[in-house]
Amino acid sequence: IAVLAFAACGDDEEEAGETPAAGETPAEETPTPTGERIQGGELILATVEGDALDPHFSSFASDISLERMLWRGLYTLDVNNEAQPAMAAALPEISEDGTTYTIELTEGLQWSDGDDLLAEDFVMGILRTCNPDNAGEYQYVLTNIAGCDDHYGNEAGFDAALEGLVGVEATDDTTIQITIAEPQPTFTIILSLWMTFPVPVHLFPNSSDPWPAPGPSAPGQLAYNGPYVLTEYEPGDHAAMEPNPNWAAPNDISPTLDKITLRFIDDFAVSSNAFRTGEVDFTNADESTLTALIDEFEPTGEYLKVLFPGTVGLEMQMNDPVLGDPDTGLDVRLALTRAVDNKTLNEVCFGGGYVPTTSWVPEVSGGHPPDAFEDVIGFDEEAARQHLADAGYPDGEGFPILSILVRDNPSSTCMAEFKQEGFRTILNIETEVVVVDGPTRSARFTSEDFQLFPGGWIQDYPDPENWILGLYETGGSLN
Repeated sequence: IAVLAFAACGDDEEEAGETPAAGETPAEETPTPTGERIQGGELILATVEGDALDPHFSSFASDISLERMLWRGLYTLDVNNEAQPAMAAALPEISEDGTTYTIELTEGLQWSDGDDLLAEDFVMGILRTCNPDNAGEYQYVLTNIAGCDDHYGNEAGFDAALEGLVGVEATDDTTIQITIAEPQPTFTIILSLWMTFPVPVHLFPNSSDPWPAPGPSAPGQLAYNGPYVLTEYEPGDHAAMEPNPNWAAPNDISPTLDKITLRFIDDFAVSSNAFRTGEVDFTNADESTLTALIDEFEPTGEYLKVLFPGTVGLEMQMNDPVLGDPDTGLDVRLALTRAVDNKTLNEVCFGGGYVPTTSWVPEVSGGHPPDAFEDVIGFDEEAARQHLADAGYPDGEGFPILSILVRDNPSSTCMAEFKQEGFRTILNIETEVVVVDGPTRSARFTSEDFQLFPGGWIQDYPDPENWILGLYETGGSLN
């Protein structure tokens, strides 16, 4: 991802693996060298607004990046992607058969409101994610916890008896015991992820209690155990955070900024201009003008290129009668896929900022080289037309108008319009580009209110299973 920022904050184990932040540097001063942390002051970042503040529901990076600032789990990942204690006192004690994890909490933990942070709070976090009433998008990550799938998959909704069979309990105020169905080498890493973050049971005593929606009253309705507390939230405008006085400070690392303000700006062209005028200190770059931005900001050290494993593609609604038809849907989906020249798309809409690929799992994450499946799903005009004909729509005859749902951002609309033109010229079919704001886009995706959705996946934890589980197996919460 390309970002514009004044200076990178200190690289420390507590923040490793998360979206890098930036430190504020007054215009008249020399930018702080990489590695030094900014002391005091306010940092203003431009970001896309999420649609939830609920870590046990969220699936979009815009939600999760904020939630990670407000809450933390039992473990965190160091710079080598190894699990290290966060709220836990030590790595878990694992039974000989690999199915029982016993975790001791660090003594003296407190919520931001002064209440004790107890083992039952972490138990409730897992129970909320397994509760079907909450419809957590990332429940699949906890599929190996005994009873979690049975509860989440209960079509009648919450069931107290099924919740009682979920394999997590507090054996005392500072001890958590988790039972999993079979040994899983990645399970300790999973306990660092947001869907396992604790719930303040003194505020939400039941797993079905509704979580506050983003809004002006939300900050005061919640308690936090992360490095920051939410102090302001104005939908469509901004959110603000200040240091948590009761932050446990794993590895003796505490916030050094007095305040972080998030400006909600969907359009990266607008946020890039806000960076130029000094209204924000950090923003994602407008990829549609990436080359020009690099020329402008790289010489001054204000352009940063952050590499991470992620794949972007065109997601297709399988509940749609055309896209998901059991007999012809596969040919329709292949026709749409093979009618897009991703190499040209990358240059036209993203300034060459991506690596065109036909492999879902990046090679660096244990997947195949980018061209591994070129012969099957790569750009091929004749193959695309043949697939559409095989589906019963020769030369596009009788094919319905499908919609492409995108966020209001130059590179996103460019991508949708590029695909739209390819479908028109190669397949002789029409599509409609629907442009909405960030929260609406997220909400429509999670409610499956779309047909074609340019989206993707960013690696959550360092294992190839993260690219498969929950996405491709029947019943997966993100399938």
